[in-house]
Amino acid sequence: MGFEKHLRKLNIDEMIIEKIMNVDYPRDKDNPKQDLANFMAVAMQKCEELLDYDTISEVMYDRACCKSGARLKNSRLFAKENKNKTLEEKLSLLGNVNYMGKPFLNKNGDIETVAVGSYNISNMTCPCWHFNGAKPANSLMPLSYCKCCAGHFRFHYQKALGLKLRLKEVVSSILNSDGKSPCVFIYEII
Repeated sequence: MGFEKHLRKLNIDEMIIEKIMNVDYPRDKDNPKQDLANFMAVAMQKCEELLDYDTISEVMYDRACCKSGARLKNSRLFAKENKNKTLEEKLSLLGNVNYMGKPFLNKNGDIETVAVGSYNISNMTCPCWHFNGAKPANSLMPLSYCKCCAGHFRFHYQKALGLKLRLKEVVSSILNSDGKSPCVFIYEII
């Protein structure tokens, strides 16, 4: 399974990997996306038991998708075109770029973003291509799973804004709330 590769890449102890990968979960042999959603919900719960916050974050950042191609090109172009603007101006402009969320500087001086694929709050579906709309059968997805998506935004925000960022919190997610709350991430500026 691909998730195991990301755990190994970060040199997680083999006994811990074994405990994460061999969890009991509701199998769905007829629907691979559903099976993966069911596995990941239980595996992420196990990760939260066995790994610290930053280690889980690094594993999930490594899984982050869409870090190349047009999005990377747009991030680099944005940085070049807006290098002389203030951070507040950059964040406002970045919110108008496709697939860059709606970032703003919050009252604590952190970058917060509403980062969902669909901004129609009444009909939100998780944009994660791993699941294509499948949800875990017996539970909600732990917020730690969404560090993958947060890693995607962190990667592009760092390029576009010329800043080093650390994920401070996954506040909410579509997948964790069964579509009732948007994906919201908070990054501290390093």
